[in-house]
Order: sequence, then structure tokens, then C-alpha cells
Amino acid sequence: MSLHIFIQNGELAIIINIRKFFTSIRTKVFLIFLFVSIVPLILISAMLISSFSSYYQDNTKTLLYRQANTIGLNLNSYFTSGDTSYFSTIDAIVDGRALIVDGTGNVVFDTNDISEGKLIATSEIILGLQGETTYIMDKADNQAMVVVPAFSKDKQLIYGAVIITRSMNDLTDAVYQLASIATLLVIFLVILIIVLSLYTSGSLTKPFKNFLKYTEGILDGRIDKKLDLQGNYEIEEITTSFNKMIEKLWEIEENRQHFVANVSHELKTPHSSIKVLAESLLNQESAPIELYREFLEDINHEVDRESKIINDLLTIITLDKDNDVLNISKVNVNQLIEDVLKRLKPLASMKSIEVVFESYRTVIAEIDEMKFSLVITNLAENAIKYNREYGLIKVTLNADHKQFILSFKDTGIGIPEDSTEKIFERFYRVDKTRSRDTGGTGLGLSIVHKTVIMHNGSISCESEEDKGTTFTMLIPLKFIKS
Repeated sequence: MSLHIFIQNGELAIIINIRKFFTSIRTKVFLIFLFVSIVPLILISAMLISSFSSYYQDNTKTLLYRQANTIGLNLNSYFTSGDTSYFSTIDAIVDGRALIVDGTGNVVFDTNDISEGKLIATSEIILGLQGETTYIMDKADNQAMVVVPAFSKDKQLIYGAVIITRSMNDLTDAVYQLASIATLLVIFLVILIIVLSLYTSGSLTKPFKNFLKYTEGILDGRIDKKLDLQGNYEIEEITTSFNKMIEKLWEIEENRQHFVANVSHELKTPHSSIKVLAESLLNQESAPIELYREFLEDINHEVDRESKIINDLLTIITLDKDNDVLNISKVNVNQLIEDVLKRLKPLASMKSIEVVFESYRTVIAEIDEMKFSLVITNLAENAIKYNREYGLIKVTLNADHKQFILSFKDTGIGIPEDSTEKIFERFYRVDKTRSRDTGGTGLGLSIVHKTVIMHNGSISCESEEDKGTTFTMLIPLKFIKS
């Protein structure tokens, strides 16, 4: 059984390796190089050899016709007077074998002295005696033949015909030599192309192999090193983009670590306070009722603080879900803002902060009332927490025919310029110590930003240290699901 499994695994490995080979970029690039270079090279070589053979055959055909016509024009003296003196010059004219037949098909002259006096009545000769010229390429005997009629001077009579045959072995030898040279050249070029193709495909895919090794390192948790790939422009673009992603991962990991540390501390602090208060009460057997009330109020405050942290965590997790759906309804935004500010008025009164709400018109918008009330609550709470005593918070609501504009302006301590672009990032806090003192977790503005984006809106921040901060939102009046 184990041997059978081993064989199965071996076959599977072979199949996987074969598949990887034929689907790899290097193999595809290599095969493309071969196809683009070798196939045209072979075709061009074949075409050149074929062109050379055709050219040689055409020249041979022209030459044979010219020789046969020349002989035919000079046979008048023989056919009219029987003068055979011209026959002695035919050998010098013809590069091959020449036969002369009379009107009945009898051979009257043969340069090879073989067929004289014999009757030859082939279809080509018969056609020649009827006034037609014929060219034949006999591949079996590898020779060419032309048949040309011998006319009288006035072109009215046909005395006979001239037949010239020539061996094409010289052409065959020349084509063979040319093919041999072309074959050696093709083999040399094929080897050269294979080597160049392997080198080129390897150099093109090498950065991807290094990239793969780097990503395997990331899977093992090693993201402390940037990707360094040298190559073409596209490779450098990938490297730059990937390094930006790694920097973002570093930032997320750093924020995550800070967040875990901060949340652990935030959850531990009220828990520790509750434990200390409870133990103090337990250790006092006859504590007055006033002390019990004071300690229980402190315990209740710490429980509320811990609940706030947990609720923020649950909210941000809920907003992260892809299937999170907004419960859209038509909401009176003016009334919603007034209700939220009314609930927070006691918190503002503790620092003698004046909260002013200015509304230029009644605004009815399609929003998720519960989620958007959380946006207003977070922004208003921040404006109170980070404001000064006897400060001012001005909430302004306006609208046009497409969107409403909601702004929160305070006279608080402000935000440093280098932090205004980061405050909406999750887990980010401008001053960790100050946020802890005010009960912040660094999630409030992230929740605000996420909710505004879900409503297809936008939010911006303008701030100046020691002078105050303004948050401005633009939210469509009509919700369109993206």
C-alpha cells in the first residue's frame, strides 16, 4: 500500500512539474522566441532554395528554347537541298543532346549518334510537327526537354522538329550544396537562438523568482526588509508599488501593536480601579453608607468607561464587515443634531463650555439614523473633551439641492499640522497620554470617517494648535447605493 501511495505521489509530482514547466513565464517566453525566430528562419531558407531552383529551371528552359529555335531557323538548307553541313555545328551550340526529326517523325540527326534513322512518335514530337512548342521537366530522369517545330523561311511549312534534352544533375547538386549550407547555418542559428532565448527568458523571469522568495519571507512574518529588484521599468514600478504596500503594512502593524497595548491598558485601568474600590469596601466592615455610595459611583463610572471602550471596538469591527448594511431612512437632520447635543449638554456644562447650534434651513436626508447619530456624538464629545474651560463649540448645518454641510468648530487645544492627515487612521492618537486621560481609544474619528464614507460623503479637518479645530462633512441628501 505504501509503495502504491509513493508511486501515486511520484506521478502527481511529475504532473505538477510538467504543468509548472508549460505554464511558467520563462517557458512561454522561450517558446515565443523560438517560434518568432526559428520558424521564419526555416521558412526563409526553404523559400530561398526554392527560388534558386525555380530561377535555374527558368533559365534552363529559356536557354533550351533559344538553342532549339536557333537550330530550327538554320535547317532550311537541309530540308530544301539535303545539305547536312550545318549538323557539324550543332554540338557547339547545344549543351546537352539534340535530335532533328523530319515531317514523318524519322530522326535525321542525333548528337549522340544513337537514334538516327529511327522513328520517334511521342505526343510531344507530334505536337511539334503540328507547330506547337513543348517543355517537359522529367523528374524521374532528372532532365529537361524542349520540342520546337522547324518552319520554312516564310513560316508556311513545317519541315520537322528540333528536340533538345539536358540533364539537371548540376541543378540538383547545386540545390543539395545550398541546402547543406543552409541547414548548417540554420542549426548554428538555432543553437545561438536557443542560448540567447534561455538567457533572455531567464533574465526576464529572474526578478519574479526573487520576488517570489521575498513574498515567501513575508508569509513567514519577515516584513522588516524592503524589496530590492533591479530590471526593466515595469519591474522597478512593481518594486516601488510593493515597497509602498510594505511600508503601509509596517504602519498598520505598528498601529496594531500600539492599539493592543493601549486597549489592554484602557481595559485594565477601569478593571483595576473597580477591583481596588471593591476590595476597599470589603475590608471595611462598618463603612458608612455615604462611603458605599461614593465608591459605588466610582465603580459605576469605571464600568461606563470600560463599556465605552468595548462599544467602540464592536462598532469599528461592525463597520469593517463587507456585508454591513445601512438602514437608510428619511431623517430630520436638524432634530437629530439637537437630540444628540441635548444629551451631551451636561458634559459640556462640567467645563462651562457653550454649545451653539446654527441651522440655516430644515434638512431632510436619507441616512442611517443610528450610525449617523454616532458620528455627531463622537465629534461633539471630542470638541468637549479637547476644549478649554469656558470654551465654545459651534455646530453649523446648511444644505443645497444635492447635499448638506455639517461642521463642528471648537476653541480647543487644536491638532498639530503633521497629524491632521492621520487623525482618521485607525488606532491613531495625537497624544496618547492626553487621550488616555480623556478616555479616548483612538477609534472615534476612524468610526466617523468610515460612517461618512459609507454614506458616500466626505469629511475634512482644519486645525491650528492652541486656537481650535473644525470638522466639515458633506453628505448627499439622497443616498445612492454604490
